[in-house]
Amino acid sequence: MPRNRPGALRGAHRTTPGPRVREGPPPARIPGLSGRTSLAIHRAERLSPGRWFSPGATETALRRYRAFLHPPGRRPRYPRESYCAGCPGCALDDVREARDALAEILPLLPPRARAELQRTLTPLDHRYLRLTLPDPLATPTEPWWHRRLASGVEGW
Repeated sequence: MPRNRPGALRGAHRTTPGPRVREGPPPARIPGLSGRTSLAIHRAERLSPGRWFSPGATETALRRYRAFLHPPGRRPRYPRESYCAGCPGCALDDVREARDALAEILPLLPPRARAELQRTLTPLDHRYLRLTLPDPLATPTEPWWHRRLASGVEGW
């Protein structure tokens, strides 16, 4: 008498549906981060409620933060307030709001992804501190990146 294969036996008693199938292509890798960290960030954005957690918000915030610090030179830089700070897309025009978004995603990530994103942010934070000037009138309860001198409005 032929014997049933173990997989056939397990398949007959399966209570859960078959393998999960992704509805679309996998999310794009965030430049400068590993694929595993990018996937963890995309999951956190998708599963977490909040102002900054739309798909791709972390990548946009990281790109904005890098762009603010990228121009060569040692002249001081002044963050500018967003013209339309109420909507999440326009709020990222202000580099301080972009840094807020990055700070909010950090605690939602698994330890390895959090450590990799933190390692990416550390040199950028040092450059931000070096290229911006402290604001003596800033409220001490704000995050350190908000306590820097700013000028004007950016946007439309």
